Amino acid sequence: MQDNAIYNVGIYARLSRDDERTGESVSIENQKELLGRYVREQGWNLIDYYVDDGVSGTTFDRPGLNRLIGDVTAGKVNLVLCKDLSRWGRDYIECGKYTDYIFPSLGCRFIALNDGVDTLHKNNEMVMILKNVMNDLYARDTSSKIRAVKKSTFLSGKYIGCYAPMGYQKSPEDKHVLIPDPVTAPLVKRIFDLRCQGFSYRKIATTLNEEGLPTPRDYYYMSQGKQNPRSDGGFWQAQTIKAILRSEVYLGHTVQNKTGNVSYKVHKQVPKPTDEWIRVENTHEPLITQEIWEQVRRMDEQNMRNRTKKDGTTALFAGVLYCMDCGSPMRHYHETRKHKDGSDSPYHSYICNRYCSGGKTACSAHGINQRVITNIVLLDIQLKAMWAQNNSEDLKEKIRQQKHAADAEQVRSQKAMLSSIEKRLSELDRLIQCTYEDKVKGAIPETVCVQLMHKYEGERLEKLEQKADLTAKIEAMEQAESGADEWISMIQDYSHLETLDRPTLLRLINRIEVGERKMVNGQDEREIKIYYNFVGYVEA
Repeated sequence: MQDNAIYNVGIYARLSRDDERTGESVSIENQKELLGRYVREQGWNLIDYYVDDGVSGTTFDRPGLNRLIGDVTAGKVNLVLCKDLSRWGRDYIECGKYTDYIFPSLGCRFIALNDGVDTLHKNNEMVMILKNVMNDLYARDTSSKIRAVKKSTFLSGKYIGCYAPMGYQKSPEDKHVLIPDPVTAPLVKRIFDLRCQGFSYRKIATTLNEEGLPTPRDYYYMSQGKQNPRSDGGFWQAQTIKAILRSEVYLGHTVQNKTGNVSYKVHKQVPKPTDEWIRVENTHEPLITQEIWEQVRRMDEQNMRNRTKKDGTTALFAGVLYCMDCGSPMRHYHETRKHKDGSDSPYHSYICNRYCSGGKTACSAHGINQRVITNIVLLDIQLKAMWAQNNSEDLKEKIRQQKHAADAEQVRSQKAMLSSIEKRLSELDRLIQCTYEDKVKGAIPETVCVQLMHKYEGERLEKLEQKADLTAKIEAMEQAESGADEWISMIQDYSHLETLDRPTLLRLINRIEVGERKMVNGQDEREIKIYYNFVGYVEA
């Protein structure tokens, strides 16, 4: 290509968000004015301006750039002009691909004006390579600084999401603080309540759809006075319900850094491992209690263990009934029994799963009729409900005493373990010191010293982890508040409960333990313990 050739010029200008801090010198208008004047001075033909505003230079999938390359390929443009190489991009591999291969193969000249780079002249190739590398390093350094700032913000507990989660809104005083949304917060609480009643994710979504309640996306556009542009909007889905029920934001905690870019060059968002998440507690007002959160987690665990029957339903006591002796879940059996009159009737029972698998040597049957255990549970719920109605303070004191006694015993046990660990840590510190002194004195070879030091240090780190875990558990038990008030308020509404269904069972009860039948004074007896949600076993 000769200097007297006719050039049809495409001017390329780019500005990223980071470049905006630099000021007017790199603004789009400044670039267009500078480059347009240069084209006029050279007497070239200006075809068009190709602009990418607010787009990072580490990606080469840009609307303006793609349009320019299309025009170069079509032969409309044979000279690409930009202010400097950093405007073209900050990835030295991609930049080199265009200047060394793509443009020469298409017969297109490339000029980065302020850097003195012109592919028509071959004496500035080293300058171009160095400039591209420096621009790439600048992008890498900027990316590292941005990540450091974001991590610092995460650690401070400030919320930096684009939108507030369903049930919250950003505080007018500080956009990094969440406050309950009076419109959607009751809906979130209701979703958790329906789950506690035993509703599946799908059933909750179906219920909300039948009531015509807006989804999080719909509500966002409604609050902005806009129409949801997505044609598939307007319907709750099981996945949306699941995401809400598993978000710790409703406990008042902020969990961020869940996703990140593949690299500073590849901006695709990918999930991060849970150990990289940044969790800060008590950053805003919670919408649910810790007890409700734990009950929903138990529901998830129960549904993972439970098997559905052929008709798609789940047995009434599946995941709730356990053998009192071995702790194994009770297996549900369903059969049809014939009566003397020839009629059929269904018969439901539960038997220890360990007995079913291993026989009498593993455990005994602990078999119980579903109708019998249903009547027992119904009666216990009614009695507790009447107790709550007639003497709630007495019931609350009973629960407090039982919980205090159980927690006190567990705290004593864990404190004993903690004391043992601390004693061993002191011994390990002494052993490490003695080993080092023996090595200095020449009493043991260096290889033996290294082996012992590795052994002691490994055990020491393990004990330190155990100590931290135990300390956290002890503090949690000592500071935990009883859920007695919430349970009493809930149970007293069931004094006239006549039929026990699965949602009611799961809302009220966490676990039922069934003992084996025994003969006591000629009477057939068995022990059954019912553990309620929030408060556990309440002895009458």
